[in-house]
Amino acid sequence: MSKEEAQSAAHDRVQGLGAFFAYQRESAIYFRRLVLTVPSATSGKRSRDYAKARGAVTICGSAFGTTLGALCAYLEGRGIPAEKAHVLRSVRTQLLPIADALQTMRGADAEYLARGLASCRVAKAQQVAMQDPTARIDHKYGNPFTCIGATAALLTCFSVMSAVQDHATHLGLDNSLGKALRCALVNMENWKASRIAMSEDAWRALASERRALQRASAGARRAGYVAQDRLPHEVIARQIEWARLAAFPADTLVNEFSQSTILSEVETLALFRSAAPTVPTGQCRALTVSETVPLSQIPLGRLLAPKGGRGDADSSAGSSWVTLSSNASSAYSCVSSRGSLDGELLVEFDALGKS
Repeated sequence: MSKEEAQSAAHDRVQGLGAFFAYQRESAIYFRRLVLTVPSATSGKRSRDYAKARGAVTICGSAFGTTLGALCAYLEGRGIPAEKAHVLRSVRTQLLPIADALQTMRGADAEYLARGLASCRVAKAQQVAMQDPTARIDHKYGNPFTCIGATAALLTCFSVMSAVQDHATHLGLDNSLGKALRCALVNMENWKASRIAMSEDAWRALASERRALQRASAGARRAGYVAQDRLPHEVIARQIEWARLAAFPADTLVNEFSQSTILSEVETLALFRSAAPTVPTGQCRALTVSETVPLSQIPLGRLLAPKGGRGDADSSAGSSWVTLSSNASSAYSCVSSRGSLDGELLVEFDALGKS
């Protein structure tokens, strides 16, 4: 791809998420077509996803989403101690269950979605044309131009924001996640490349992200219905979990032909009955179908190392923010796994599945 084409692709964008709380001020998350590179050297047999030289820019394909720097800029602003490192750890923790699911997902969509899970970076030729607010990140902790796919970015934002119970209550009462997913899906469905013709690879990447958003939206809607009599912060927790399970279904064939089957399993709740509780491990094996390794661009070791021997700086953050570690379950773990369902909800579960 020529540098001009890569730069032109940066100008087409849609808004994915606006500001919710005061600390975000005028913040917003924008989704665009990101032209990607695999930053680290690879070895072994080259797969069809391996970076190929195309003109002046060496790329490994496209993905539709945002960058790690933009995500951090959206989530920062509270002024808590060691906030940047804390946000990066939080983002990585929320992406862990998705990375684990991607290890067992099969089908073309798994290849495209893996590109958007902190495994690739935006090509330098495109970086210079992106004007979104971007947090400055020390290279030891990650690269601000690491790609995060649209669906994963939305789920991560809501997971981190809902770590504060008052915020979770607001998000649950307003059905904010369901609305955000539907709006993002509409924007993606009406995507237009105004300056250049997109390659077939890019159209397929867009279709994969659309299907993930559709599944996530369906999962959040069903969760909201099942948990409607529960407390608002429990509702948003259930919506985040089911949206993730639907968007990234483990041990499942995921492509354009299996989409209707997965959506049917979401509607009947079969997908959630069979889902095993997720326990993030912090370790991700390389996918056999691709040379993109989820979370490879957010290194774990550096994020765990305390500065100056002070211990975990986030311990002084107070109750307004939940401290997460690499092996912690997600911030919504109190109601996130199937094991947390009590007898009452299981009865609802079965009754709804038969209706």
